[in-house]
Amino acid sequence: MSDYDILIRGGTVIDGTTIPRFRADVGIKNGKVAKIGGIRRTATADRVIDAGGNIVAPGYIDIHTHYDAQILWDPYCTISGWHGVTSVLLGNCGFGFAPIPPHMRDRAMMMMTRNEAISFDTMKEGMEWDKYGWETMPQWIDHLKRIPKGVNCQTLVPLNPLYAYVMGSVEEAKSRRPTTAEKQQMFALMNEAMDHGACGFSYQRCGVPSVQPDWDGTPMPTDVIPDYELIEFGRELAKRGEGFIEMFDGAPSDHDTVEDFMTSLAEASQRPIVRNILLANDRDPARHEAFIDWLNESHEKGLQVYGMGFTVRSPTLLTFEDWSLWDNAPHWHGVMNGPYEQRVAMMKDENIRKGLREDIDKRLVGGLGTSGIAQELRVHGSAGYAHLDKYVDRGVAEIAATEGRHIADVILDISLESEFKAEFVGNAYDTCAETTAKVLANPYVVPGISDGGAHCHFVVQGAYPTDLLEWMVREQGLMTAEQAHYGLSRLPAHVLGLPDRGILREGAPADVVVYDPDTIRRTPSWDKMEKLYDQPAGGWRRAQRAEGLNFTIVNGQVTFEGLDCTGATPGEVLLSNQE
Repeated sequence: MSDYDILIRGGTVIDGTTIPRFRADVGIKNGKVAKIGGIRRTATADRVIDAGGNIVAPGYIDIHTHYDAQILWDPYCTISGWHGVTSVLLGNCGFGFAPIPPHMRDRAMMMMTRNEAISFDTMKEGMEWDKYGWETMPQWIDHLKRIPKGVNCQTLVPLNPLYAYVMGSVEEAKSRRPTTAEKQQMFALMNEAMDHGACGFSYQRCGVPSVQPDWDGTPMPTDVIPDYELIEFGRELAKRGEGFIEMFDGAPSDHDTVEDFMTSLAEASQRPIVRNILLANDRDPARHEAFIDWLNESHEKGLQVYGMGFTVRSPTLLTFEDWSLWDNAPHWHGVMNGPYEQRVAMMKDENIRKGLREDIDKRLVGGLGTSGIAQELRVHGSAGYAHLDKYVDRGVAEIAATEGRHIADVILDISLESEFKAEFVGNAYDTCAETTAKVLANPYVVPGISDGGAHCHFVVQGAYPTDLLEWMVREQGLMTAEQAHYGLSRLPAHVLGLPDRGILREGAPADVVVYDPDTIRRTPSWDKMEKLYDQPAGGWRRAQRAEGLNFTIVNGQVTFEGLDCTGATPGEVLLSNQE
């Protein structure tokens, strides 16, 4: 019998804790890291990996994903799995697929079509919900345990389906507040889910109109939850002494500021809170500086709050067929939702156009990085409409100036003349490296926001681990690899309450990446994306892979060798209440 299942020879270990790197061999046995360093040259292994010139580090933990559907047909949760992610968190932002009674399954999938831009037909075919028939959170977790997985996963309790389940329908959950008995039932169901291994709860409160609305443009149930109900959920976690809260909040009801409310929630729950979105902002640094000040002040009070940092360079490719991130602009909200014919009629209406121009002039449209302005869009493709070819690779502002039109009219007319198929390109992340480095220097900031599994027609954010190592570490030299791996692995593991993940140490599960620091990069390059037609029901997505990532190991088994998947599915459901 061999001494080790896998022996990684000659690599440089960065263990995730920020201690300086060191040269050491790493032995893996029975899914665990058996030994780091001090391995004799005569030791035997079923497989020896030559890691000379490579970094050996803990696998990455992606705590902001929407793979709740995709994990059912894609065991590796790509694109995250293509970039060294070995564990993913499901149930973010209050969205998920349990608890859901059978008659509400289609409605639950419809909730994900607009706000997370996931195709209904893809979910309907790929999830096979009718075949497997889970309903409750414990049943959902049991289903996750049964399916083959190439990554580990953990799940939160999402509040949108929880409210709808208890109150009878999604519409009922939007239109009234729950009774005392209904709230007690929700608390009981959340506790039942956590008894079964769920790791807390999540919600998103965007207000009205919502930037991520329901399929019909109306707010989500969590968009209208009052402060006191969320604080009551937080107190349930305090009673348990476990779990955490993932949230985006821009609409407190009874507090002067979002920070005031989140401080109250942190005090009530006494548990970690992960707050979205911390975006480095060159144009208005006061925004991210205020966020960081709140993080620092909260930790001085002993509160465990963390910022989810948007740190990945990514273009935004959009068409009006399914672009959703202008839904919170007062006038654009109406024309971006509804049947095609209705939208066309509204876009042609001169009275409506006046409001659309006004929103753009006031820079109220979003989803385009720190600028958040349509003025910086370019025409990316004419979708085969030859008379529009003259606009390709030109900025909408330049076209408007040349033709004496308003930017809104340029965008609308090109979209209308291409039946919403013409592509525009913006930039989901347009902040400079130096400002990004200042945000990442804060010890309470988790890099990422992959949104993996969502918005896959627009952006490729799940490549964030590769981009961080390529851009901030190698190209810019603004952070060390030790700092990067702490943020990619150990810090998110700490937030999730997983003491033995996100770290390379003897006895820990062997979630490992082996990569060449001189060649690690996205392919295609960060500013380009490939289009893959690999989703159920003929669905497509944009994608990038990782070049220079030579091995990904999950629980002691190699899942990827370079760009090639081995077919191994050693992933586990990570249960937060295990002793």
